[in-house]
Amino acid sequence: MDVPGKELVERARRRDAQAFARLIGAYERVALSVAFGVLGDASAAGDAVQESFIRAWERLGDLREPERFGTWLCGIVRNQALDALRRRKPTEPCTAQTSAADQRWTHDPLEELGRKERHAKIAAAVAALDETSRPVVVLRYYEGLASKEIAELLEMTPAAVDMRLSRARKQLRTLLNDLVSDAPMVEQKNA
Repeated sequence: MDVPGKELVERARRRDAQAFARLIGAYERVALSVAFGVLGDASAAGDAVQESFIRAWERLGDLREPERFGTWLCGIVRNQALDALRRRKPTEPCTAQTSAADQRWTHDPLEELGRKERHAKIAAAVAALDETSRPVVVLRYYEGLASKEIAELLEMTPAAVDMRLSRARKQLRTLLNDLVSDAPMVEQKNA
């Protein structure tokens, strides 16, 4: 992950909106991944990230170590997402969202249906992970970050990240096996 320089953070601290916009651009995907990891809902994650960016701008003067901007921002994002999670109604389900890219059709509608079903099953399994493991999984497998990068962003040790990933993979295997075994059989088309 490309980390913006300390100079850019210092400019943003002096209320340079363009510098702050560049910082946000550099960390937007990671911030969305952290929020999605906590909330399991793309729309709610987007809302939490937007609120976090506003809070970060307001509190930029509180940042003591400019070189740790990413960790600081991800802490704000995580706290904002946890607050949103607590405000959720107990009966409000955690649903997986699909992007516009997931809506396009392939040439074979049955193949597309199978792909969408697999995607939904994986999203449901990831959403079922606990709120500490989910962001670790999303940052590793959706953002491609290394354990050291994830550890820094989430203020964990790399060993803790690896332990979370190991446990989450086992849980995902179980969840996906259960989902596959519970799925209705789809008729095979004749050749």
